[in-house]
Amino acid sequence: MTTQPPADPIEAMEQFLARIAPYDDPGAEPAATVDVRVGRLHASFRLTDRAARALTEALGRWTDPDDAGRCGDCGGPVGRDLVCSACGRLDGIFGATVAHHAARVADRPD
Repeated sequence: MTTQPPADPIEAMEQFLARIAPYDDPGAEPAATVDVRVGRLHASFRLTDRAARALTEALGRWTDPDDAGRCGDCGGPVGRDLVCSACGRLDGIFGATVAHHAARVADRPD
């Protein structure tokens, strides 16, 4: 069963640090500090080197659910609808299939 991540960035950071805490050296000195502000709320997190590396890796692996890759034509971002936001091209295998079918239908004499 998967759970939804918390919407609150402070809570998300607390949960992340709690998940990685068993693998961290309890005597390690803080190597970085991350301040998170959400509206009027503020939290400061002191990270060991290992925790900072874990956070960096987690952030680097995240991909936006709306990211469907890059356009094969111009390299712009392709959205969930498979349309390039830069040039408007319908992209991807499914997009190419739809575009091909649309062109065939448009060429039919009715």
